[in-house]
Amino acid sequence: MKDGLRFVDCDMHIMEPVDLFDRYLDARFKDRVLLQVGADGRPRRGTIVIDGLPTTRDAEMQQYRKRTRPGTTHSTQPLSGSRLADTGRLDFAIDRKYNAEAQVMGMAMEGVDIAVLYPTTGLSLIARDNLDPQLSLALCQAYNNWIHEFCQYSPEQLKFVAMLPVHDVHLASRELVRCVRELGAVGSFIRPNLVNGHFWHSNYWDPLLSLHEELDVTWGFHEGTGAWYSYFNDLYGENRFYRHVASHWIEMQQALIAMIIGGVFEFHPKLRVGFLEAQNSWVPGLLSRIEWDYPQYRDSHAPYLSMTPREYFRRNCWAAVEGSEPEIEATAGLIGADRMCISTDYPHFDSNFPYVSTNLLKNVPREIAAQIFMGGAHLYNFAERDFQRAAQAADRQLAAAAAGG
Repeated sequence: MKDGLRFVDCDMHIMEPVDLFDRYLDARFKDRVLLQVGADGRPRRGTIVIDGLPTTRDAEMQQYRKRTRPGTTHSTQPLSGSRLADTGRLDFAIDRKYNAEAQVMGMAMEGVDIAVLYPTTGLSLIARDNLDPQLSLALCQAYNNWIHEFCQYSPEQLKFVAMLPVHDVHLASRELVRCVRELGAVGSFIRPNLVNGHFWHSNYWDPLLSLHEELDVTWGFHEGTGAWYSYFNDLYGENRFYRHVASHWIEMQQALIAMIIGGVFEFHPKLRVGFLEAQNSWVPGLLSRIEWDYPQYRDSHAPYLSMTPREYFRRNCWAAVEGSEPEIEATAGLIGADRMCISTDYPHFDSNFPYVSTNLLKNVPREIAAQIFMGGAHLYNFAERDFQRAAQAADRQLAAAAAGG
């Protein structure tokens, strides 16, 4: 808990071990996945090359290093810059090589009851068009098997969303079933970028959308930067500042437009969708823009819609904040604090860890903060029994630490 309030981290990240694919990838595909190695010949952290292409275009596009050492950042809010660089806040995790023990320690530092884990390298691993679907599946299975084992350290506290081979919707559906029924996944993560030209309102995705409803699990949109299929690479090129701002906001906006106007929420009324790590002050303005055009276009271009955009959002969607945005209270007044959730973004460079939850409590009234802390519970459908089990697990962790000390 955080100051007596239950807290679900809707988007906490892990740092994949450097030898994940060396250990978990199907041997038939290992010669197609190249890892960086050190002088000892063993894998080390760095860009992964798959079928001759790096997993992200950032490395090839970044022609010059903009800054070699952290320095003072200029911001009107404590949400910008390399906030974790040189602070020492992650020393405990680095010392433990970002293992599950460190993950639970980080949760305790922020007051998190239950954390839903998202990847780091895995965000860009299959983020390209025309990837061999069987290779895409093998990569997803390797990651999903590893993250399942990672969560076994404390399965009541650590939950995960599955990586899906979206290059073939039927393979993605099969992998979702396996991950939910056999491994305990609470949903999937999918980038908002178009895959092989398939728009998010395309009938192509219907089997996967329906399956999320049937399994009662969450569809989480999570963007990154530098994906091969992101058109912001062409628009903004080498300037990562441009691309980071645009990809996290604009890709999410386009996904939400497609899912509302294209009728995804009309035809999949039980679908729960999270728009994560993109803040959320863009949501009310976008909903207003859609509603502005509603009278002109609904009958001719979207006659299947039976609700207003705002009604669809409040029934099907949650959007995340990161605690210190100055617009949180105003946004809550427009879309409802109960449709908001919060991400610590641990342990990424742009996180305010371990002050994310503290910042939120300083930033908004306690009753609003309480709803936002609990937003992830509604997004992922956690119930009272889940919090009781998580609390018992946390008590066991404390007792074990005390005994060990």
